Amino acid sequence: MRALLAQAPLRMSEARQAWMDQRLPRAAFAFGLTAVIIEYAISSNTLANLGIDYASPGGNPVVKLHPGTYLAAIGAFMVLVLARPTGNGVMRCFRNTPALAAFMTLTLFCAFYSIVNVGMSGAATYIESYLAAGLLAVALEGGTDRQKRSLAWWIIAFTVLSIIISIGEGATQTHLIPIHFGEVTPAEIGQDAEDFRGAGLFSHPLTAALSAMMAIFMLLRMRMKGLVKAALFTTLLVGLLSFGGRAALGTTLALLVLSAVVVLLRGIITRNLSMGLVSAIGAALLILPPLMLILITSTGVGERILTHLYLDDSAQVRNLQWQVLNHLNLHDVLFGVPLERLDVLKYQIGLADATTDIENFWLLMFLNLGAMGFVVFLVALGLFLVHLGRTTDHPLGWMLLIGAILVDSTSNSLGRKSVDLVFMVACMIAMTGYPKITPPIPLRRAITTLRQTSERLGAPLSNANLAGFKS
Repeated sequence: MRALLAQAPLRMSEARQAWMDQRLPRAAFAFGLTAVIIEYAISSNTLANLGIDYASPGGNPVVKLHPGTYLAAIGAFMVLVLARPTGNGVMRCFRNTPALAAFMTLTLFCAFYSIVNVGMSGAATYIESYLAAGLLAVALEGGTDRQKRSLAWWIIAFTVLSIIISIGEGATQTHLIPIHFGEVTPAEIGQDAEDFRGAGLFSHPLTAALSAMMAIFMLLRMRMKGLVKAALFTTLLVGLLSFGGRAALGTTLALLVLSAVVVLLRGIITRNLSMGLVSAIGAALLILPPLMLILITSTGVGERILTHLYLDDSAQVRNLQWQVLNHLNLHDVLFGVPLERLDVLKYQIGLADATTDIENFWLLMFLNLGAMGFVVFLVALGLFLVHLGRTTDHPLGWMLLIGAILVDSTSNSLGRKSVDLVFMVACMIAMTGYPKITPPIPLRRAITTLRQTSERLGAPLSNANLAGFKS
């Protein structure tokens, strides 16, 4: 009796720990979901308008991180530290998801390497743009399928809301949330009606366009009624036009057309062509082009895309920026360029304007890390993208990854504080809430297999048994 009483507290402790083991991943996901919602709802522009010095160099390091980053860190802490066995969560992360763990470790190395070689300024980029995405992945990956599907709907809701706001901004030629570029005020940016682009809730129209592109691929993975999906798809495509993202629109259409052609050819070759797919492609070809034409000609949505189908100022800046490599010395090439020297180099090549910057994040990261650190950065980012692709394990996931990196390569987004990878992680993990459906085995093939197996075991099935199996 005494032995049973002595074991009772241990059993209660084990039961309590087992309950915690089941609840912790869901609680961590809740923190991750809240982080995603805050990242979509509160941009750097909102923080600047509230008087929080988030984007400009220097200042209080506490406010240099987005509130969503803190929530993602709490969710990751619950998974890595609080989960059973206590303290072994980090080792379990390295064992079960080595690519993700290596990405976060190498990102921290790049941050310290940058601090040692070029100074503190810009180090928060590695936390906000990269490490925050890894922490969010840790917090979200343990969620249930139902939680991940709710995440997908939250993303769709905020993206559609931003599109509606953007259309209203285009009609009024005024941003609902004034846009800031670092220390440049909205008044200094100006509101050029010819080049105006709505941004909705996002920090920049290019970020808004990229988010709409990623939402499109995630939407195609979601399961819902066909008419609802068609309406949402059309809305997201309108958003790409409204945000004026030429790279995002072109990349999205190219990937969708290429995938449709591949699926059609594979269906024709294997003689397994889905009539539903053929009908969907036919309807898209018949409805979407006239609809887009009406929107562009009648409402002005997408006018910037049509009026800038040439080598405009932004494209010329992207060609000019590479001349900075001609002014680097050996120390710059190997270990990176300090911020003060980078400003001098930009002035030397004609990028001295306050609203002009190097528009390629690969180049920015190379200039910040130098050749030695840049190799580590490439390995880290590659491991992270491979991890996300394998986690989703679906062609649409890989298309989202490829499209997002192509679009990001046309801007300086990931070379500065950016939410692009955070949005990518959210969309990719949301897609895993819709697991693959194994196609049913044809009845004739199943009966043949069953008959052969029964004969091999020496107990052939009668017609009566087969009739019961068919029913």
